[in-house]
Amino acid sequence: MGSAAVVPPPPDGFRRLYHLSSAEYAISNIVFGRLKVARFATLNDPFELLARSIFTSRTREELRQIRKKLNDERGLLCFSEDWIDPVLWTHYGAKHQGICLGFDVEEGLATKIEYRDSRFGDVDARGKTSDEILDLLIHTKFESWKYEKEWRVLLDLADATCEGDLHFLKVSDRLRLTEVVLGAQCGMSHEEVRKVVLVHHPSANTIQARLALRSFHIVPDERTILAV
Repeated sequence: MGSAAVVPPPPDGFRRLYHLSSAEYAISNIVFGRLKVARFATLNDPFELLARSIFTSRTREELRQIRKKLNDERGLLCFSEDWIDPVLWTHYGAKHQGICLGFDVEEGLATKIEYRDSRFGDVDARGKTSDEILDLLIHTKFESWKYEKEWRVLLDLADATCEGDLHFLKVSDRLRLTEVVLGAQCGMSHEEVRKVVLVHHPSANTIQARLALRSFHIVPDERTILAV
């Protein structure tokens, strides 16, 4: 991981995963100890839950019903395995002005996305239960999204806190905030953000990101490594 030289690894039974957002939303998540729950209907992939090839009107209707049911009853948290890809920051980190939050996620809570160059068909689905097919639909995306290295936590909306049209999941023993990474062009003071983090999450580390000198990666700023 990009921050491996800066912060300790996750403990046994946990996996370090990252969530990027604007600085404003990240600070709100830090202070309130929560993450916004995404809804399937608002995700940016138009092929979301459409990883199965459609050959008949019956299949089309089945997929439509699945999408509606999942959007009405369930939500998800989306994470990445790492934060070093500049495209990830451009798309999800407010063009490098945002903040990345690193979480220790309990093993088994998140599921890795499978990236494919084609949609799966009847042969792939043969012998699978309806739950297994549903799992394929939720965790399969086109290979062009591979740079995200995405993992997902699926949850019932009834288990989240509802605020108007939005839902939030509280940070817990199964989902612990451990890292706060300021984008390479984030306008916030690294030290000021660190003070906020220490108040609400004393064990979390705050570091600044910068552009690498010998690669196309985003890396930790050495000046913050000594302060951790």
